[in-house]
Amino acid sequence: MDIMVDSKATKKVKNAGQPSLSERLRGAREIFGEVWKQAMGKAGFILITFIVVMSIYAIVTMPPNFVNIWSFNIKYWEDNPAVVPPAWVSLFGEPVAPHMAKEFKEPVESSVYLRPVEYYGVKLMGYVQRYQLNYVLNDPAFPKDVLVRFVEVKAGNVTGRAGPVEPSVTVYVLVHRPDGHVILVNKPEPLKLSDLAARGVERLDAAVVGQQLSKLFNIPLEVAQSRALLLLFGEPQGNETVNPLTGTYTVEVIITYLARGVNPAVIQNAVENGELGVRDLKIIVKGSAYGRMGTDSYGRDLYLGLLYGFPVALLIGFFAAVSSVVIGLVAGIVSGYYGGIIDDIIQRTVDVLGNIPLLPVLVLLGVTLQELDVSPWTRLFVIIGFLVIFGWGGMAIIVRSMTLSIKSEPYIDAAKAIGASDRRIIFKHILPQIVPYAMANLVFSVPGAILVEAGLSVLGIRHGLPTWGSILADARDYIGAGGSYGVWWWILPPGILIGITSLAFVFLGLALETVVEPRLKRR
Repeated sequence: MDIMVDSKATKKVKNAGQPSLSERLRGAREIFGEVWKQAMGKAGFILITFIVVMSIYAIVTMPPNFVNIWSFNIKYWEDNPAVVPPAWVSLFGEPVAPHMAKEFKEPVESSVYLRPVEYYGVKLMGYVQRYQLNYVLNDPAFPKDVLVRFVEVKAGNVTGRAGPVEPSVTVYVLVHRPDGHVILVNKPEPLKLSDLAARGVERLDAAVVGQQLSKLFNIPLEVAQSRALLLLFGEPQGNETVNPLTGTYTVEVIITYLARGVNPAVIQNAVENGELGVRDLKIIVKGSAYGRMGTDSYGRDLYLGLLYGFPVALLIGFFAAVSSVVIGLVAGIVSGYYGGIIDDIIQRTVDVLGNIPLLPVLVLLGVTLQELDVSPWTRLFVIIGFLVIFGWGGMAIIVRSMTLSIKSEPYIDAAKAIGASDRRIIFKHILPQIVPYAMANLVFSVPGAILVEAGLSVLGIRHGLPTWGSILADARDYIGAGGSYGVWWWILPPGILIGITSLAFVFLGLALETVVEPRLKRR
């Protein structure tokens, strides 16, 4: 009977202090309540919630191949104006030429001319298609460019007297100005449909535009050609100044189809039946402002890059911080609890890692990775791995000292006396007391990893992913190559986002400190 009593007593002692699930949840709610009572805690939670929501939104909405589009497919952004501010600068009185792009699956009008017809200085003949884009310029600002993108062109043959023949096409791009003048802005030349598909785009030709505007405004040819785009959307005031001409412009694209020995009506039938011809084109007037956050030197939409930076920043911060804290927590507890040779090995490892300068190692590592043919994600995780390797030592030292202090408490000796295993003592008596400190340390470690990645990017160590640090690095490269220092939309947003993310976790960490160390509470 005495043995049974002792057994029950022992079991009761072993189970003492084991919180139930409801007690643990209540404890978590109490911690959250303590943090939420503080202004810094509220600010930290709100900012982190915003960052998490934006990260989820980016993951859901961004295409899975966005990294390749951003880093390796620069042609994808060619239709955007380069180095322009956000469209909302117009709200602050900044004159803005709007960006406009319109895609056409079919022409606005089509005709058949059996004989040459004069149309604003060009002669049209054959099967003719017309596309039109109305562009309204209200502010005294200049667009950046005018171009026509041939999205889909289908080559094919029609049957004539001499057999199958591929029609030739000629593209005319005309700009109808508000003052009634019409300017041909490209250099028309007959092309095979296959050649037009290979070219893919029709651009403004400064020489062609300059010749017409030189006669129209009676200015030197060299001046007209050097300022062709400005004069196309403006009026000269002498030879030095050009003022924007506001009003409604019409960009007209005319495509003529001709084939020797073939009636244009035959070509018309072939085109309308989808056998050949231009199936899809886009007329683009590049504005002086674009989108929510402007563009960089490649025309990339910075809003998309900044948006993609949210989940990448969280990944870098949390993965590096959690890994470092977990390794440091385990190593510190094992070192402090078991001591002996295990303690010596862990402490000497920490000493060695602590005496190796991290920055030169990361720079050398980054340069090496840039030379290797590996994916951007692989490069990023290798860098994060080195951050973890060099980041757990400080945590391990502090946890070791805390473990030694807890280990010397009388209740640890009592637990051993009743037969509690080392595992039970660690998980039931030591770990719960260290976890609050570990959580606070984890929160403080997140911004450090994000800042290290940003710093490496600014130093030129690239991994290929669109991050806030890489966007800042691109701005630095642009300015270093002679670009303007006035690209505030390229510099400030990523810097502000890095600062906000860092502050969010710092605020939360400072609030958690009062939970970890109640003496820090303000009376």
